[in-house]
Amino acid sequence: MGILEAILHWNSVINGIVWGLPMIIMLVATGVLVSILSGFIQIRKFDVAWKTMRWKGGAKGEVKPYKVWAAVMGATVGVGNIAGVSTAIHLGGPGALFWMWVCGILGMCLKATEVTLSVWSRKVLPDGRIRGGTMYYIEKIPKVGPALALLFSLFAFLCAFGIGNMTQANSVAHGAEFIANAFGITDPATIFNVRVASGLLIMFFTALVIIGGLRRIADAAFILVPVMVVWYIVFGLATWVLSGGFFKALQLIFTHAFTPMAGVGGFAGATVFAAVRYGFARGLFSNEAGLGSAPLAYAFAESDHPARQGFYGIFEVFMDTLVVCSITGIAVVATGAYETGATGAYLAMEAFTRVFGAWAGIVMGVALALFAFTTLLTWSFYGETTFIYFMVEKVKILSYRTASWIYRILWLPPIIAAAAAAQHLTAIWDLADTLNGLMAIPNLVAVVYFAPVAMRLLKDFYGRHLAEVTAAGGVSGIGRAFAATKALLKAVKEFYAPSTAVIVNT
Repeated sequence: MGILEAILHWNSVINGIVWGLPMIIMLVATGVLVSILSGFIQIRKFDVAWKTMRWKGGAKGEVKPYKVWAAVMGATVGVGNIAGVSTAIHLGGPGALFWMWVCGILGMCLKATEVTLSVWSRKVLPDGRIRGGTMYYIEKIPKVGPALALLFSLFAFLCAFGIGNMTQANSVAHGAEFIANAFGITDPATIFNVRVASGLLIMFFTALVIIGGLRRIADAAFILVPVMVVWYIVFGLATWVLSGGFFKALQLIFTHAFTPMAGVGGFAGATVFAAVRYGFARGLFSNEAGLGSAPLAYAFAESDHPARQGFYGIFEVFMDTLVVCSITGIAVVATGAYETGATGAYLAMEAFTRVFGAWAGIVMGVALALFAFTTLLTWSFYGETTFIYFMVEKVKILSYRTASWIYRILWLPPIIAAAAAAQHLTAIWDLADTLNGLMAIPNLVAVVYFAPVAMRLLKDFYGRHLAEVTAAGGVSGIGRAFAATKALLKAVKEFYAPSTAVIVNT
């Protein structure tokens, strides 16, 4: 066995542990814990999250909050929303999408918790610059905190080059290949040139953006994210309607979330356990709740209260899992594409092809390219932040400026190499998968330890800012529904209280 084979073997073993059932249970249990402690704030106070999105900033921080949210959305809404969801349905059947929704609801509160902690623990320097991120609240854990924070920064730095760089550049090139195929270009030599050209373009535009740091990344995301999300939603909804299978898809999703599904066509069938397992696993991988990645950016947002950014996190997971992932999942089931036995992005491609024909290559190509490019941009900042923490604040061998420039230069060469690779970078995906899971462990320890702090901050924010939120447009929708229910229960209690007292006295 060669060195590379040995590395891949042990990575497979470790991956089976960190992304096996225990890790999924740990992530879900943490999501359930913080949801219960907060009183399911992600549901009861969802209207607050919606109205918080209107806040324009103006407090301490380096970047406008809505632009940071766009940057994080750029990282969260990625290839996993297309390929990951398709794979979950391929392995777990249509019912996997239901459990992905459950995962998203729990993930909304988990994301709110870790994001709140990132703003709570950040450091504001005298010149107004911010030093913050996941490592800063992890290191506050007594005794073991500093070591766990150091491990997190190392895992995140390495993971960034895998899941945030090479796999994304490779996916952009695949998007370019889909577009070329839609125009009848299939010659291998020409396709290779298309991939190389796309890699050069990606590297050029990435350099232009990341040279300006988080501000320029956020500015780019603020333009690109709405475009790519609307693009995908519009064509996804059209697929739902034109396929004629929307209501049948919903029936299959809800039915086989709780009952096994027999094999049909190229689909091998799925147990309920498989639906739960792959629904949760791919849902968590998509929205990144609990992994500690998003807090690396949210810590730099302008914020007058730590929990304000937490509510941005609630809306982020809602859009990622309950909206964008649903577009892919329902399209795959409604068109019957899941019965072909295809998986990954090719399964989603099959679903769109059944509605749009050859034009599906353009639809999917643009979506893949934009999803992957915005992920590449934001993950460059995630990696840079952890690199600076490790090399500047802990090892102390570089200055902030030097560390930033070294990292940005290192970030560019892998892009062209990954884009030129004809095959999917399976080994890189697997290695990044493992590092992503290793990132989650120290983060989840910190989230559980500081959960009471985050809960107090979230509840304090809602209490102190209720007047501001309602003044922005009044409590509406789900907020009014809960208020009406609470008032009704109070009236019923008051109505029966006197008679109960009389009976007891007699």
